[in-house]
Amino acid sequence: MTGRRYDLSTNRREGSVTNIEHRRNFIINVVYVALILAIVLLTVKYVLGLIWPFFLAFLFSWCMTPLIRWMTVKCHVKRPIAAIICLLLFFTVLGGLLAVLTVSAVSGLQNLVVFLPQLYRNNIEPWLQSAMDWAMHFSERLGPDAYEIVTSAIPNIVSSIGNAVTSFSMRAVGVVSGLVTKLPSMLLSTLICVIATVFMTLDFHKMTAFLLRQLPARARHVTVKAKETFVSVVLKYGKSYGIIMGVTFCELLVGLLLLRQQQAPLLALIIAVFDIFPVVGAGFILIPWGIITLLSGSIAKGLGLLALYIVITIIRQFMEPRVVGHQVGLHPLVTLIAMLVGTKLFGGIGLLGLPIACAIIKNLDDSGVIHLLRREGAPAPAAAAAEAAPETAPEPPEKN
Repeated sequence: MTGRRYDLSTNRREGSVTNIEHRRNFIINVVYVALILAIVLLTVKYVLGLIWPFFLAFLFSWCMTPLIRWMTVKCHVKRPIAAIICLLLFFTVLGGLLAVLTVSAVSGLQNLVVFLPQLYRNNIEPWLQSAMDWAMHFSERLGPDAYEIVTSAIPNIVSSIGNAVTSFSMRAVGVVSGLVTKLPSMLLSTLICVIATVFMTLDFHKMTAFLLRQLPARARHVTVKAKETFVSVVLKYGKSYGIIMGVTFCELLVGLLLLRQQQAPLLALIIAVFDIFPVVGAGFILIPWGIITLLSGSIAKGLGLLALYIVITIIRQFMEPRVVGHQVGLHPLVTLIAMLVGTKLFGGIGLLGLPIACAIIKNLDDSGVIHLLRREGAPAPAAAAAEAAPETAPEPPEKN
């Protein structure tokens, strides 16, 4: 009996040591992941604004790598020549898109500058005058006191509207002047980005191999797996937002057809594309369109456009966490929390970036590259040690 008690106490101590080891490993893993997230957070928030030309150059080079590899293997083109061809093709397409967007933006601003005074003169000013006349006639029926209050309040209202217009104009001028002052530095950064893209594309494999050699074996393995997981998660993300854009397009098409809007399919497609971008959204078009339509006198159509925006927003807020979570393998609640926290910390980039980071961490844990999450059905360390203790105890000796 003494030997059995000694074995039991020894097993309990060994179970306690095992429990402490599991807890220590768990704490080390949590601290390790927290440090990585903190480094990424600080890098994105502070360092990325300084090195964004090189970051974009690395991203562009990485995107061109599959095409260069295909040209080298399938077409038997030497890598430097294939890289130069891809660079010329990439910058031609990118430059053309930027030129088209710039011309469209300038043309839109010119039309807006011409349209706003006409809108104010033909629609807003008559509407304000009729509203003031109605308020004065209505106050006359209520009595002299109400009439005096309304007549004294109308100049204040007109002054407030004028101050709001002046403030908006001053802010617009400030934004334009700020962009003009930043234009030389933006051009210099763009030139640096182009040159860095050329150098990185020509020696992309050598550069990435050199960086990987500087890492320990464990970190190198995690980095390679994280890169593979990142590509898979981004493709699934694209598929999920393609589904969301398709649903939004159908909603917009039905709503615009019910409102009897001309060119409804084209407008629905344009608004659906805008809705994909986190900073812009469908409200960038539907809200001003609805307000201008209301001021123009089409009350039913204006309210219909605003109601369409509300319906699209509600459906997307409900659908987005579920679709994205299902595609990338995250629970909808985890996806929703990551999107909210990412938006608060990084704005539009965090809305997409933090759920992607969470999906990468989960996929790395699922594949066994890292061990952070405890799986379903796995016994707790203390319980496992307690269950193992009686089994290892020897049988008592038989009595003679």
